[in-house]
Amino acid sequence: MRRALALLLLALPLAACGGTATSDVTSLDPVAQAADKTTDVAGAHFRMSARIAGQGETLAFNGPGEIADHGKQMHMQLSLPASMLGAGGTGKAKLDVVSANNTYYLHGGPFEQIAPGKWVKVKSTDPTFQLGQNDPSQMLQYLRATSNVDEVGKDTVRGVDTTHYAARLQLDRVADKVSPDAARALKQATKTLGTKEIPLDVWVDGDGLVRRVRMDWHPKGGSFVMALDLFDFGDVHVDVPADSETVDLSNMLGGG
Repeated sequence: MRRALALLLLALPLAACGGTATSDVTSLDPVAQAADKTTDVAGAHFRMSARIAGQGETLAFNGPGEIADHGKQMHMQLSLPASMLGAGGTGKAKLDVVSANNTYYLHGGPFEQIAPGKWVKVKSTDPTFQLGQNDPSQMLQYLRATSNVDEVGKDTVRGVDTTHYAARLQLDRVADKVSPDAARALKQATKTLGTKEIPLDVWVDGDGLVRRVRMDWHPKGGSFVMALDLFDFGDVHVDVPADSETVDLSNMLGGG
């Protein structure tokens, strides 16, 4: 159960802003409309947290980040269990992740041990790299796959007035909107979990921008909780590591 929930978490990205608007957005769906409008913003800062539990174990991680260039670039700093990264020990590990040009750059945790002082570079399509399924450009695409949207009421998120909506995320529709790798992971997880939809809540501000997304789901034998706040919208800069600062994961594994 926990492995299936972990696969689902890998398939559902933890940070979002960007992507290309699609023509199938329902014009009367306020969540889909907000997803489209937020996509048009140049960048944003975010903070995310996630927790998955099952089979007597719990994994939790969190961190801040930035989205730039309409979702084409992203940086996040994750604090997560060292065991989750294979770093050994029972404490916390720090992992920096930069995404740009369909490539992920990783620094810290076990990557510091195998490439001291360097960023490890890996293509987002590399099948050996599960975090690549957490494409930061895709959460807003996912919000276009909601149904049964209901207004819950008014709320305040980080000092901003918002409207709170409850909806259902249709996982079969999500699989049609994401990369093949993410779709495969999603289908594998949903088959194991025996569900086709997940409840979620979305907070939208007066400008029609997504301010918060929260999933709080408790299937039999486990739980899946993810929260994402978006704030400080506008021009944001992300430093992408230079080639001289990187080593290629495929070369390290003997694939290059």
